[in-house]
Amino acid sequence: MRVSVLAVLRSLVLTAALVTVGVAGYAAYSRLPAFLEELSGTRSGETAPAGQEVIVTVPKGASLSQVGTILQQKGIISSRLVFKLVALIRGEQRKIKAGEYALKTGSDAGNVLDLLISGKTYMFPVTIPEGYTIYQIADVFQRMGIASREDFLALARDKALIQELGIEGSSLEGYLFPDTYFLRSSEKDNPKLVIRRMVQRFHEVYDREVGPVAAKYGWTTTQVVTLASLIEKEARSSEHALVSAVFHNRLRRNMRLQSDPTVIYGIKPMGSKITRQDLDRKQPYNTYQVAGLPPGPIANPGKASLVAAVHPADKDYLYFVAKNDGTHEFTSNLKAHNKAVDLYQRSARSRTR
Repeated sequence: MRVSVLAVLRSLVLTAALVTVGVAGYAAYSRLPAFLEELSGTRSGETAPAGQEVIVTVPKGASLSQVGTILQQKGIISSRLVFKLVALIRGEQRKIKAGEYALKTGSDAGNVLDLLISGKTYMFPVTIPEGYTIYQIADVFQRMGIASREDFLALARDKALIQELGIEGSSLEGYLFPDTYFLRSSEKDNPKLVIRRMVQRFHEVYDREVGPVAAKYGWTTTQVVTLASLIEKEARSSEHALVSAVFHNRLRRNMRLQSDPTVIYGIKPMGSKITRQDLDRKQPYNTYQVAGLPPGPIANPGKASLVAAVHPADKDYLYFVAKNDGTHEFTSNLKAHNKAVDLYQRSARSRTR
């Protein structure tokens, strides 16, 4: 069959025209948000300086119009009408997910819609310093709006939750691993979820770094964590293994540990001034009055203290005293210790005169 040259040319021209229309149509669709903004007479960034990060909350059950209004009021987009039209044209008006989002002012309406549909909500950090007690963590939770102080402490002592998490003891003290945790807005009002994550982090560190050594020497997890909590509250700088050596040596000799932080645990805030009355008070955690380890941890130790609890330094130290410079003087006998106490306490007194 013979095909005329004219017919071939007509076919090529038609194909080229269709391709051109398709490309132009796709380009026009991709620029739809910007085009609509131009059509409405406004451009993103005219109502607020562009590029500033703003945390925006999209309420659960909010309508498309309500979301658009919030975005416009925050300066994220210039026109809620444009935002609504883009969502309707794309058929995605019901796909927006509630939550907190980190958005930038002067953004393209289509790009903002993509982010709200993705559900990639803003993550905020919650930092628990090493050595914090459950009481201090309760204050952090309350300050961050995760739970009230009372609700957190109730969870930290909840027998069912403690058992579920595989912890022995009457509270989660010692097992809430100090770290920075990043939470999504959906997790902000779920303290149990955060607690589970903290305990899971503890198990990860303990099982990898500490557990095998503890099992070798027949030490229970409670013993190790309790000792680590004392080390955490006493050690400075790189002294963890040295403080651990003092406690190990004292335990072997049946000497009382005489750790100051145990004296006020659960009675006064950590860091409070310790009085003679505190030292003489008979309570289970007071290692000036009770021999051996206290009945449980007095704080939540970090990795360095947990490792030091099972890896004490090879020293014969029995005493240490603060040198008022962030470190301690370690000694092996009472005479040397008393000399060090006299030296550093006298030095401290002379500086306060």
